[in-house]
Amino acid sequence: MQPPFSMSGFIDGLRRLIISHGTHDEKAFRQSAESLVRELGVTNRPDEAKALRDAISLLTLNGSQLSANSSKLPSVTNRNGDPVLSILKPKIKKEAVFLSNDAQKSLKLIIEENQNSNRLAEAGLSPRRKILFWGPPGCGKTVTAELLASELGWGFGVVRLSSLISSFVGETSSNLQKAFNFANANQMILLFDEADAIAKNREDRNDVGELKRVVNSLLQCLDEIVPRKSIIILASNHQHLFDSAIWRRFDDVVEFGLPSAESRLAQLNYLTSGLHLDGSIKEVVKGTAGASFAEIERSVLDVAKFKILSNASSVAAKQIVSELQSLRKKRIAASSLRPQRR
Repeated sequence: MQPPFSMSGFIDGLRRLIISHGTHDEKAFRQSAESLVRELGVTNRPDEAKALRDAISLLTLNGSQLSANSSKLPSVTNRNGDPVLSILKPKIKKEAVFLSNDAQKSLKLIIEENQNSNRLAEAGLSPRRKILFWGPPGCGKTVTAELLASELGWGFGVVRLSSLISSFVGETSSNLQKAFNFANANQMILLFDEADAIAKNREDRNDVGELKRVVNSLLQCLDEIVPRKSIIILASNHQHLFDSAIWRRFDDVVEFGLPSAESRLAQLNYLTSGLHLDGSIKEVVKGTAGASFAEIERSVLDVAKFKILSNASSVAAKQIVSELQSLRKKRIAASSLRPQRR
């Protein structure tokens, strides 16, 4: 015998559904809706259960639910059809990201607040949603943004500045608004890399009036993001160029400095786990002082390729340091080149 339909239980489930919708908690909303479907099913109301189940399935079909596992990845384009915003499936693994203790604490706090946004909403509070990642190149800003998307189970959107910025008056601001509109409609991590290009000080006399319009548009977009929806991350190596009004919009600021000896050791142990090395890894840690995570990874990969192509059973650990030094020499030589006058 099936249990009788409980109006009070159904009303309670409907209440949870409305609250999760109002707080933009997609996970809780879906769980509440599926709970109502089960309630209708076990109380012999198959038609009502099917109607509600079909409505839930539309959440994925119409794109309002953009998760890290979405198979259909939409994009936002400019007037020429070039992608302004690319939606990527986060593939980064937690064990492949190496952060300072302070950065780890900030990341943990961002995740915890956004996973419990409904509890914060009951107290009239919102989780951290407007974040600045700053620091030198190759120190983990982009991969950490991707890791955030992976940990939260959200989509990962990367703004392409080459398509965002236009020479036509007003079009950059229009493209910017498109990217934010998409983030307001889909729960995701929205990353603006090299964000100083659109967030520069409006008092800079070397820039034309269009820059001021773009910065004003960015400020407006940051003010109008939907509460408890997407996380907006501005990443930059030149954060000192930011307009002062941009700084006031950030809920948190996370520094990504050059890796410490401890972080370099953790990364090298991870990268060389399948690579037979002759020599001390501690000497490699010492020899990579001042290098970024990206430089260290590039050097290890070059050594790994050498091992494979030379059919060697092992390689000297110091070769990683040699590859790093070679990489740096090439970059210094390239950066010193100047165009010849004719």
